[in-house]
Amino acid sequence: MNARKKLIAVIAGGEIVFAAAALSAPVVFPLCSHGTATCGQSFRAVAGVCAIVISAAILSVISGEMEAPRMLSVITALGGTLIILYPSLLIGVCNNSMMACTYGDMPSWNLCGGAIVLLSVIAFFTARKDEVES
Repeated sequence: MNARKKLIAVIAGGEIVFAAAALSAPVVFPLCSHGTATCGQSFRAVAGVCAIVISAAILSVISGEMEAPRMLSVITALGGTLIILYPSLLIGVCNNSMMACTYGDMPSWNLCGGAIVLLSVIAFFTARKDEVES
C-alpha cells in the first residue's frame, strides 16, 4: 500500500469516527420527548446520512483505483453538508434554548459535519492523479 492510499485510509477513518460521533450525540444530550419535537426527525435524517458517509468511507478504503476515493469523497462531503443542514435549516430542532437538543445535539452535529466536509476535501485533493512528469 503506497503512502497516498494509507493517507486516504486514515482520512476515511476520521470520517467514520466523526460520523459515529454524530450518531452518538443523542446518547450524551438526550432528544426531546414531547410530541411536536423535530429533534427526533433531525436525528433520523442525520442517522441516514451518517450511514451513507460511513459506507462511502469504507468503500474508499477498499477500492482498488485512485479515482474511486476521489468520487467517494464528494459523496462524504455532501453527506457532511447535509449533517449540518438538517438540524440547522431543513428540519430544525426545538425552539427552546434550554433543551439538550438545542445546546448539545445541534452543535455536535454541526461540528461533526464540518469535520467530515474538511476531511472529504483533503481526501479529494489527496486522491487526485499525479500530472505526467517529463
